Amino acid sequence: MSAGLANPTYVLTAARNADHPAERLKISVTAPSDQVTLCALAGEVDYYTVEVFRRRLIGSLGTAAPLVVVDLSKVTFFGVAGLYVLVDARSMLTQTGGRLRLVTGAWCVDRLLQLAEDLGRFETRTSLADAVLDAA
Repeated sequence: MSAGLANPTYVLTAARNADHPAERLKISVTAPSDQVTLCALAGEVDYYTVEVFRRRLIGSLGTAAPLVVVDLSKVTFFGVAGLYVLVDARSMLTQTGGRLRLVTGAWCVDRLLQLAEDLGRFETRTSLADAVLDAA
């Protein structure tokens, strides 16, 4: 018998932790140079995790470099709520002379941006290297 089946408390704790936003979405905000702020995501951007995404991305804009790159290449689910965070971030950056660039490639991200048309018109790159190195 597996440890999980023998210990129901373990199963319930593991299930609860899997539903916690911090377990479903990992976010890293770094500054690889004085010209670029990088926000890298891995996991799901949905109703349950979008506020974590919003706080980390929007919260970093006050001290962000002129170019903010959001790496969405490791996102496994990207809902409309995440798109609205990107629209808000782009709007805030535009007001201060900054730019938002997305690293795409994940099917769920590409499809949503395609469906959103005008709302989803973002500066994009298909690789992180291209997005960061082309900061000009």
